[in-house]
Amino acid sequence: MSETIIVGGFTVPVAEATVLVREYVSEFGKWSYPAYDDYLRNSPTADVQQQDLLAGALLNAGQRPLPTYYGLMNLMPEINRRLADPRLTGTLENASEETLEAIAHLYGVLDDYPQHQVQLVKLSKLLHRKRPELLPLYDKNLWLCYSHFGRPVRVLPVKGRGDADRMRAWLPEVQTDLKRASHHWRDLSALASEPTITPLRALDILGWRLVAATRPTKTRRNASKRQAVSDG
Repeated sequence: MSETIIVGGFTVPVAEATVLVREYVSEFGKWSYPAYDDYLRNSPTADVQQQDLLAGALLNAGQRPLPTYYGLMNLMPEINRRLADPRLTGTLENASEETLEAIAHLYGVLDDYPQHQVQLVKLSKLLHRKRPELLPLYDKNLWLCYSHFGRPVRVLPVKGRGDADRMRAWLPEVQTDLKRASHHWRDLSALASEPTITPLRALDILGWRLVAATRPTKTRRNASKRQAVSDG
């Protein structure tokens, strides 16, 4: 029997996962790798700076870029205050409950300081680059992996739930998937060499592609609109 890997409600052969991730990291110009992953790689900073605010556009999260930019500028002092939390260390795979709570608090910044044209999707694309082993990317496809696919789903959607509470429900499930196949995630992340990626980014790539393959274009477009209202 072939080995499998799990992302949310999907269980797929490792060989299939390898093909999907390899395509993403080798077909330059078709996907967001290496544009997003290579952006500012030679001048990294531990905190968020102005130049980082443009990174989300390289993962197709740049609609209305000017209000997005100014909204993130407004958030930057509070983002950096929360990002300096000493609990934000290590990897998501090995994160303690205290670290998971610190991530939820960081990702919940928009609950406390809402901004026009800035939602959790764009925020996560900014934050992942600061701690790529620890801070997960979040988008509609990754959310659907856990809240729509699988019987039963692993994270029940709750109408009106804030971002911090959404993270508290979602992060332990992502952590579980990383832990139960850590060697496979390391192998998948090793498919990208220039620049390198982390297992957490490999999980994002695989989950995104699995959902995209199951939903017709029109359905995905409609789902995107719904998710922007309920989960974005």
